Amino acid sequence: MPLLIRTQFKTNSIHHPVSWGPFYSFCMAVSRASSGSVQNVAQLRMVSNIITWFIPLRMVYLWQRNYSIKSNVMFKVHLETLLQPERATLLKTRKALGLNTNGRRHQHRNPSDPSPEFFASFLPETETKAGRLANLPEESGPLDEDGTFTVRGEWIEAREEDGRKRSNVVLLYLHGGGHVFCSATFHRQMVTRLTLEFGPGARAFVVDYRLSPEDPFPAAVHDVYASYLYLTQPDHGAISPVHKRNQWDHPLEPVDPRDIVLAGDSAGGGLAIAFMLYMRDYVQPGFGTELILPSTTILLSAWTDISTSMPTASQDHSYCYVPCPMGVNPFADKATFEAFPKYNFARNYLCGDAYLSPNERTQSKDLEWEWYRHLAQHPLVSPVYTANLQGINTHTILQAGAFDRLVDDTKLYAHHLGQANPERRVRFELYQEQVHVFQFFEFLPMASKAMKSIVSFVDSARDSVAQNDQRSRKRAGKGTEWIVVDYKGNETEGYEGTSITDLDRCWRQQD
Repeated sequence: MPLLIRTQFKTNSIHHPVSWGPFYSFCMAVSRASSGSVQNVAQLRMVSNIITWFIPLRMVYLWQRNYSIKSNVMFKVHLETLLQPERATLLKTRKALGLNTNGRRHQHRNPSDPSPEFFASFLPETETKAGRLANLPEESGPLDEDGTFTVRGEWIEAREEDGRKRSNVVLLYLHGGGHVFCSATFHRQMVTRLTLEFGPGARAFVVDYRLSPEDPFPAAVHDVYASYLYLTQPDHGAISPVHKRNQWDHPLEPVDPRDIVLAGDSAGGGLAIAFMLYMRDYVQPGFGTELILPSTTILLSAWTDISTSMPTASQDHSYCYVPCPMGVNPFADKATFEAFPKYNFARNYLCGDAYLSPNERTQSKDLEWEWYRHLAQHPLVSPVYTANLQGINTHTILQAGAFDRLVDDTKLYAHHLGQANPERRVRFELYQEQVHVFQFFEFLPMASKAMKSIVSFVDSARDSVAQNDQRSRKRAGKGTEWIVVDYKGNETEGYEGTSITDLDRCWRQQD
């Protein structure tokens, strides 16, 4: 910051591109200072809470707009009822491992002394084991006495009548935060702006999914599935509305799945991908009837490699506020895992914390490493490297900043998704001189540009689905659309950055 003041914000440096201007540079400097010194989850949540206190002030930016917010929406989820399709799908796998496949939740536990075969069951399919479905661990977090847990969130609705056609879009939004902090309230201003951009009638349900280390993987994935049922099948046996203030926290009527647009940023982007894979591989086979899933997905700076092994995750410049790397490559060794010098977001998401919320995954350091290195390879955890993306029948727009430490994560996933699903549009937009989830910062002109581009893509994609547009299919067949947006908002076609071939090699860089 002293350097920026001394140069009057007019000199490029490793801390400050001159095009940012004083206010943006100041905000990024404060953000970097906050994130760079984080040592534990308590500090992360303290920073999150402080920023959340200023949300009412940030909402003043929208004082001339017409919208409504219903906060602290709650519904109960009965875990065993929710997991019936998953258990049916994995029945043979778990029986072969000698795991208990009957009984109540307290009888469905991860083994305290897991075998090598148990750990190996989490690994993805390979060339020698094609078609294999990776096992899922049991939840390790606490439940209420009746076997339920509570999912929270908030509704946002655009109520402007500005002459535009009314929108029936319902965003199912998954916030970021490294799986350990942030909330629906934290993201309220950004999601409100996006909802308003869709036009009058558009709604968003922002999920406050359970966080780690208290509730490690796959709890958050289950929460998104429960939220999807809450929207589309509110009378499902796993969902119970919470009665408070003489009213039920219940949607007025079921939402048509074709109106749902799945969206997420950062860890929430990775979670959105995990949800689509979970529905395809674990729910649909055991559900009985064919499920209708969201036809369009929005991914902002998506975290798709839990180990953050790609080049931008450890880049030298300090433009971005994200503290990277956030995990350890699963093909490293235990010494590297234990010597990780920063707060290990990935470790907390996959294992929990031995001090804050001990569970069967953290009984010893040796056991924790085994859990980590196997779960880090799970298709729902690092989908960019280990998931089979064929059949993800959703048009997808992905956005990231060129200074984003997770830009490689988002870029490589866009490539693989486009290659695996030529019948669907996949568009990747790279915004020059922008950082991680830059759409969050309302004072950036490019944040507004990005949201307009999202709405244009979603409207076009939904129209093509409704009309079965053959022209759209031909355009989709060309593969991923690569777009570069400069700091003035001009778009050009092209790919920038590390080659796809080199990014693909990062996963097994220790081999």
